[in-house]
Amino acid sequence: MISTCMTTRAERITATLLACVGLFALVLQYYLVLQSGEGLSWGRLTLRFFSYFTIQANVLVILMLLSYAMRPAVEEWAVHPFDRCGIASYIIVVALVYVTTLRELWSPHGAQWIADVLLHYFMPLAYLAFWLVVMHKAGLRWYDPLLWLIYPVFYLGFVLAHGRFTGFYPYPFIDVVKLGYGTMMLNAVGIALAFLVAGYVVLVVSRSMARREPV
Repeated sequence: MISTCMTTRAERITATLLACVGLFALVLQYYLVLQSGEGLSWGRLTLRFFSYFTIQANVLVILMLLSYAMRPAVEEWAVHPFDRCGIASYIIVVALVYVTTLRELWSPHGAQWIADVLLHYFMPLAYLAFWLVVMHKAGLRWYDPLLWLIYPVFYLGFVLAHGRFTGFYPYPFIDVVKLGYGTMMLNAVGIALAFLVAGYVVLVVSRSMARREPV
């Protein structure tokens, strides 16, 4: 099925249900973070929660799905795919980095396992499937993946500034205290390349599928 540039009731219901699953996963993960406590205030725990790129990317996915579900069907043709495709590239990197780098660092159980699976596996796959099958993709430019890179770079600056004052770094590959700035920057360049590659994969797929969309 290829997008007809007008949303159907089934597509809007699907988008809403997926957004609800994502919201449940975020609320569950937030609850678990607050339960862990670690002797920190509510405010600091909340800031830590939102300092994970996984959380931010899933928030973007949920907002995009909800915007799709709530927009009138006749307006769908006017939506430019820039944001939707950019988010697709972000959630691809979230899943790949977790599977290749972070999964072996811990063994979640119970409710934490549920949140882990939903945020790192289910939501990335669900959004990518919805994006591939339903969302229209015509109109991307060759340099859009470079623009999508702005947000991850801004994110890196945020977590480094946050870590400088609190000593907390959400991911081990950007932990300046343990790695030093040299190794951290090499890791950051590698992650940036992953975002760039994911972006251009999304671009190629989008342009290929856009040829089958109605004009």
